[in-house]
Amino acid sequence: MSDSFKKGEWAGDHWSPSDDDDELPAAPRGADLSPEDHELLVMAARAFGADFVEVEGEGYGNLNFPDGSVIPSWNPLLFSGDSFDLGVRLNLFDENADFTYKLAEEIGRIEDGQDRVPAARRALVRTAAEITRARKFLNDIS
Repeated sequence: MSDSFKKGEWAGDHWSPSDDDDELPAAPRGADLSPEDHELLVMAARAFGADFVEVEGEGYGNLNFPDGSVIPSWNPLLFSGDSFDLGVRLNLFDENADFTYKLAEEIGRIEDGQDRVPAARRALVRTAAEITRARKFLNDIS
């Protein structure tokens, strides 16, 4: 997918309204998450201090926090706002070597001309998942 898209069409998770549109259409329905993506989102949610509960057939889930608060429709693999929030709250943009490595790895997997944003979102989620794995490892050895 390129960085540009036509008016009046969905391109990934972005809508470009045509000149005649009165309102935005509903987002395209998602699909069930792959087992790999589901596991990444569960681990990223734990790094965030929440439980991830998938909404079947929608391609996202809700974050449930111990205090009872909920962030609905969360999927930082699809939604740039969710991935940015995850990166900021976990300080992943502060010269995090693991994030930098994963970003280079993900970008290396895409072909020239493809959109780099999904690769950056995946790198953020993978780095958050590693934080949870590291915490679990530290808890297991202490």
